Amino acid sequence: MSLSVAFAAPAQARVGVATSTAVSAAETAFAASVAASGTSGALAVVVAPLQTADGAVALADRTSSPVANALADEPFYTASLSKLFVVEDVLHRARTGALTLTTADRQLLMSMLVTSDDPAMSTAWDRWGGTQMVTDVATRYGLTGTAGPADPGQWGETVTTAADVARFLSALSVTADPADATTMRFWLALATPAGADGFDQSFGLMAPGASGAVAAKQGWMCCVDGARDLHSVGVVDGEVVVLLSRTPTGAGWDVGRAAVDAAAAALRG
Repeated sequence: MSLSVAFAAPAQARVGVATSTAVSAAETAFAASVAASGTSGALAVVVAPLQTADGAVALADRTSSPVANALADEPFYTASLSKLFVVEDVLHRARTGALTLTTADRQLLMSMLVTSDDPAMSTAWDRWGGTQMVTDVATRYGLTGTAGPADPGQWGETVTTAADVARFLSALSVTADPADATTMRFWLALATPAGADGFDQSFGLMAPGASGAVAAKQGWMCCVDGARDLHSVGVVDGEVVVLLSRTPTGAGWDVGRAAVDAAAAALRG
C-alpha cells in the first residue's frame, strides 16, 4: 500500500463549497473513466467541514454539513487508511499515559503516514494492540461502519466507509488532543510522491498539477475479493475530502488511478 499547522485558504479553493452537484460530477467522472477502459467500479465520495471547538465549521464559506453520494455508507477495505486509526490511537494512549513512546516510535508512526510504510505499520499493529486500536478509535469517534479485519493479522482488511473516514478526519481536531491532531495533519501534509514500497502516491488529492494546500493519506490494495482498492482522503484547503474506490483486479492500477484522478478533478470543478 496518504495540522496545529494551520492551512490558510487561498483565493481560489481547490475543492470549493461542496454541493451535491459537485459530488455527482465526481461520481459521473469516475464511472466514465472506468467505462472508457471497458470495465466498471465503485466510488464513495464525501466532502465535509472541519469541526472546531465551538462547534462551528472551520471556514465560513464552506458547507456546514457533509455532502455525500449514495455509496458513502458502503463498506470498503481500508488498505493503508487503517494507519490513520492506528497512529491516532497510539498518540492518544501516549497522551493519557497508557504507554510511553520513544523517538524511534514516533519516527515509526510518522513513516506510516508520510511514506505509507507497511513494515512500520505491521510493527505498530503487533506492538500496540492490533484490532483493538481500530475498535477503540471507532468508539471514540462514533464510527459505526468501521471494524477490524476478520483475520486479525491483516490490517489492510480493516473495514470502513467514506462517511466514517470523513467523520474521523473532520473530528480529529476536537476529539484528539490538539497537539496530536496537529502532528498528524503535519505528517499528512508531508506525504511523499512515492510510497515506501515504490508505489506512486500521486493520484486523487495528490495528482500532479492539483493546486491548494493538501494533507492526504493514500491507500491501495490488491487483490482481495477480486478487487483493487484505491483511496485518496485528506484535508484540502480546510475541507475534508474522501474518495474510496474499488475496481476489478483485471483492470490494472492505471485504470483505477485515472478514475480517481477524474473524480478529484470533477470535485474541483
